[in-house]
Amino acid sequence: MKTAIFTICSRNYLAYALTLRKSVEAAEPDCEFFIYLADEAPEPGTAPVPNIVPVTEMGLPNLMDMAFRYTVMEFNTAIKADCLLDLLARRGFEAAIFLDPDIRLFAPLAEVHAALENGASMVLTPHIRQPLPEGSYPDESEFLKGGVFNLGFGAFAATPESLAFIRWWAGRLHADCYSAPERGLFVDQRFVDLAPCFVENLSILRHPGYNVAYWNIANRDVTRTGEDIFVNGAPLVFFHFSGVQPGHPEVFSKHLGGRPAEPGEAVRELVSDYLAALEAEGHDGWSRVPYAFGHFRDGSPILPPMRRAPPAGVQPEDWFAAPDTAWWNTPAPGVDCNKGAVVTRLMAAFHALRPDLQAAFPLSSEAGRRGLGSWFRRHGAKEYGIPGAFLEPARSGSARLPARQVMSGIRHIRQRTGAGKGGQPDNS
Repeated sequence: MKTAIFTICSRNYLAYALTLRKSVEAAEPDCEFFIYLADEAPEPGTAPVPNIVPVTEMGLPNLMDMAFRYTVMEFNTAIKADCLLDLLARRGFEAAIFLDPDIRLFAPLAEVHAALENGASMVLTPHIRQPLPEGSYPDESEFLKGGVFNLGFGAFAATPESLAFIRWWAGRLHADCYSAPERGLFVDQRFVDLAPCFVENLSILRHPGYNVAYWNIANRDVTRTGEDIFVNGAPLVFFHFSGVQPGHPEVFSKHLGGRPAEPGEAVRELVSDYLAALEAEGHDGWSRVPYAFGHFRDGSPILPPMRRAPPAGVQPEDWFAAPDTAWWNTPAPGVDCNKGAVVTRLMAAFHALRPDLQAAFPLSSEAGRRGLGSWFRRHGAKEYGIPGAFLEPARSGSARLPARQVMSGIRHIRQRTGAGKGGQPDNS
């Protein structure tokens, strides 16, 4: 089958995509490789390889709408189905295989090709293949929130039922590709939980050497004999280095939130080698390239809550002009702002976006409102780079809340999230 392999990233993740590309060239030399950029094109003369396709060149009619409403992580996943349609319906490939940019191939995708050639319309890998040991993180409840299948990998044939699913999926991603587990949404993944219902010829790949990552490492025994790497006795096909930290080989995954992890010496070596490969592909330089849709045209940052509430009656292209400071600084409707405990629209929007803030600082109480103001001014400003123009209204009442009460709320947030950032979006 004429097969393409592709990934999606923003420009700051190009070292990851280039590292993946090298591993694909070695393991799958007969497949054409594409990098789709959920971003603008690299600066002229800096694109080091062919087949880099910026989203701005894909002709999406609702591009600016999605680019504003979604965080960088959400936007990277929101265009996945469009990339599949570009490859299968427009470029004429018989099959397309998606791999996240933080994946590295170690062997050919033989089982995937076999499934497609034997009539599978789609091939997916589940996050886990069996129950996890007691006390594991993440546990089964996390997969019920985030999705049964890990969409860091997916293979799709150009069959009628596959294309019908992809077109339906594209529509859902254009409208609701949000990281909002409280609404039953987690970017592209939760929708694909319906694939077994919609796609008759679905192949669920359970080979232990596929999609090895922090979320299933408790059930995957990775060993090394010379240059050969095995997982539960089977060859390693690809490792998903989700959450590794360049410059910090001791961190298996930032998504563990500081929880102890003992993945074994073979995995430690894989992580160290992978970080060296990222460095060789110029990660230090690429990581500094700004995200094209991360700021208003006046240079101020687009804060996550602002993406959830773009101005009504304004064209998406104009949403990027500048933030409406006066509107965001007005008291939030429906919130008691008496006694100086001012909660602005922006503060309330952060509160609505983060369940940890809702639990720590209930807006039904004066102490909760003051605590939110203190968090917003002291901690939120640092986490999100909130400009000073939005901080002044929070000073009016929150400063009088005893520091011990604020810190009690912050400790509550850290206990709930396992870290200090409570839901800060990933940048991959």
